Amino acid sequence: MLFKKTYKLATMLAVMGALTGHAASDIDLNSIGYFSFTPLPAELQAQKDTLLLSDSPEYVGPVGGVLSAGSINGKGRIYFYHVNEMAEPHKIAIILENTGNEPNGIAVFRELKSIATSDYFAAGRDLSRKELEQPLTDKPLYSFVMPPKSRQLVFTDLEHSPIPKDALFTGIVDLQTSAPVFARVMMIPMNLNSIESSYWVNNLPIDHVRLRGTFTGAEREMAVTKEYNTTLGGAYVELGNDREDRFVEGVDELDNKAYVKDAGNYGISYTVKIPTSGEDPFRLYFNPLGGGYSGSFTVKAQRRWQKAPSESMTYHIGGDDGLMALGHNTVLDSRYMGNYYGGDTLTIDFMPAGASNLPVRFLLIPEALANPQYARILATNEAGQRALEAEAQKEAAEAAKKVAIEEKYVAAKTQKEEQAHQLAEAAKLAAEKAAAVHKAAQDRQAELDKRDAEEQAKLKAKADAAAERARAKAEADRQLAEQKAKADAQKAEAARIAAEQKAKDDAAKAEAARIAAEQKAKADAQKAEAARIAAEQAAREKAEREQAAREAAEQKAREYAAKLEAQRLEAQRKAEEERILAEQRAEAARIEAERKAAEQAAKNEAERQEAARKAEAARQEALRKAEIARQEAARKAEEERLAAIERAQEEARKAEERRIAEEAKRAEEARKAEEARRAEEARKAEAERIAEAERIAEAARQAEEARIREENRAAEAARKAERERIAKEQAEAARKAEEARQLAEKRYREYEIAQEQAKEARRRADIQREAQKKAAQRAEEIRLAAQRQIIAKRNAEIARQKLAEEREAARIAAQGGKRRSFAELDDVNTSANQDEDTTQNAVSIDQLTRKQQ
Repeated sequence: MLFKKTYKLATMLAVMGALTGHAASDIDLNSIGYFSFTPLPAELQAQKDTLLLSDSPEYVGPVGGVLSAGSINGKGRIYFYHVNEMAEPHKIAIILENTGNEPNGIAVFRELKSIATSDYFAAGRDLSRKELEQPLTDKPLYSFVMPPKSRQLVFTDLEHSPIPKDALFTGIVDLQTSAPVFARVMMIPMNLNSIESSYWVNNLPIDHVRLRGTFTGAEREMAVTKEYNTTLGGAYVELGNDREDRFVEGVDELDNKAYVKDAGNYGISYTVKIPTSGEDPFRLYFNPLGGGYSGSFTVKAQRRWQKAPSESMTYHIGGDDGLMALGHNTVLDSRYMGNYYGGDTLTIDFMPAGASNLPVRFLLIPEALANPQYARILATNEAGQRALEAEAQKEAAEAAKKVAIEEKYVAAKTQKEEQAHQLAEAAKLAAEKAAAVHKAAQDRQAELDKRDAEEQAKLKAKADAAAERARAKAEADRQLAEQKAKADAQKAEAARIAAEQKAKDDAAKAEAARIAAEQKAKADAQKAEAARIAAEQAAREKAEREQAAREAAEQKAREYAAKLEAQRLEAQRKAEEERILAEQRAEAARIEAERKAAEQAAKNEAERQEAARKAEAARQEALRKAEIARQEAARKAEEERLAAIERAQEEARKAEERRIAEEAKRAEEARKAEEARRAEEARKAEAERIAEAERIAEAARQAEEARIREENRAAEAARKAERERIAKEQAEAARKAEEARQLAEKRYREYEIAQEQAKEARRRADIQREAQKKAAQRAEEIRLAAQRQIIAKRNAEIARQKLAEEREAARIAAQGGKRRSFAELDDVNTSANQDEDTTQNAVSIDQLTRKQQ
């Protein structure tokens, strides 16, 4: 039994007196062989995401502080469960710290909190219900980016959620980070700043239950690997027992990463799959074993023919049903959770409710075992159903046979009709095609004759004109080429001589300029180096002066911090003396003075912590100012040093630019000489190209004349062959057109006959389809009437059972609370009168169909 605070058990049990005033079990488990049920072990399929659990110390006092802390990287959940044992209302604060040197993206997906109440079961079941009603999704509520080395408050609604004295408060936060963060869960006074407090509040020690730390497995998937067969009797799936369903293990990062175990898997969301087989219906019951349980469960049913669950129902245990919790001091309490059928797959979602106890069981009980009268009712209903189905199937088979014969006849007639229609269409198209071919052949022959005459005339004129133009152009080009070649040769020779002379003069000038530039560049470099050395010396001297000033500032800051530390120690000593004095005075008046001393101690502790925080803030401010002064001095020294280097680099750059300009000038002169040489080579190549072009043009002219002669000969032969082919096609087309016309007339007559026959066949098919439709309607009416009869009998049986239960309850009340056994119930419900009532309402198939008509 996982009751987390044994010294509070007596108080809880006193409040749970209401448990005995209500019916805590929906079925008598002892009478149906509960202790011989077959176990169905559930195996762990998957677990993911980080869980930061905060449940120790569960009872927080006399002062608050950090309750739990741990690292989260990626997806994670923070679960808190605490009672405020301090006089004043406090709040829960969750602080994230980015310990890395890079920005960290945070996305918060879900924030849930319970009511704050002294009824622990009420707080636990409230969060359990909300966890199912607001499931975790992939869409974040909000997101933000944390700068390096920063802290951020999440779940800001907790800032306005005070926890009164002796009240329990629980909740969860689901989030995702892009890099590791260190999360803290604190309980502090309402008036404190949460982020500032996270720097100085104390870490509270873990209690003896040790329910806090960092774990893997906030989401847990379990599955029963062996199918439950409904024909084999009762069975159960047990969870939270640390055997098949192991408790997760982790470390407490506030306690030097000590080993811890989440005994009860609190804060973990379960998804449990239970496959079944067989044909019989069964019931699902919840059965707590570890003690009182009050929480919510969602059951999803996937029928055997479905690919996904289609039915979902959430069941709430405790609260609305008049119970504080189910299962106190007994393992035979149960709660009904729906009826299902063999072959269904059940999926159960829940999170272990805070303040409740584990382990728990889910019972699978066949309907025949849970309800002894089920077998007789089922046999009666099945017999009537089989008779109705047999008659309906017989009538449907006869109707289907008639319809098949008629459809076969109609299909044959329709096929003949379609064939006749297609033949007529083919004949008509053939006749049209033959006429079109004949006309096209005549038009094409006339066009060819006309085109031949025109092409002959054009070709002759074109050949004569081309020959004359080629001769004239060739003669003119030859004379022009000779004159241009002579003039170009004279100019090229003069340009060559002048270019050679100029290149020699330019080379001499460039060499002299290069030598002068190199000498000047060396002098400028020496000056720049001297300036750089002087600047560096001045920068070093200034840096030494600033270093001395910075050290003096740091020394003053250390002296000021020491002074503040002494003041803090003095304040701490005085607070300790006041606390001891208060305890001595409290000893004289023990009961009243104890309360005042505790309040004074808490006040003194808060003042001490506030003084320590202020001293620390002042020290850090002094250090920060000293560091700013040091950084400013270093920045100025660095700026001066960089300016000197930049000036030296500028001088060197200018010298390099002058050198590059001289080299560019020399390169330009060399380029011009090279261009003159290439121009001469290009002129010679152009002269050779022109001569070659003239030769190629003459050869092309001769080839063109030969081609034209060959094309004329081939065109004449083609025209002759085309005229012969067209004459043959015209004769053949005329013959085929006549045959097609005769065939079309014959097919058209056949088509008219087929149309008449098809019209008659369609009329008969319509008559037959109407008969088939009426037969199908009658079969459907028979089936529906049978279903209504079965439903009416079932409803009557259910009403009779409820009436019997009410009578039995009245009888028990009259006899002082004594229950009747199931054997007595069977004797009452199997009387002859009951049998007569069950069968006297039966009607025949003819009566049912007459009523529908």
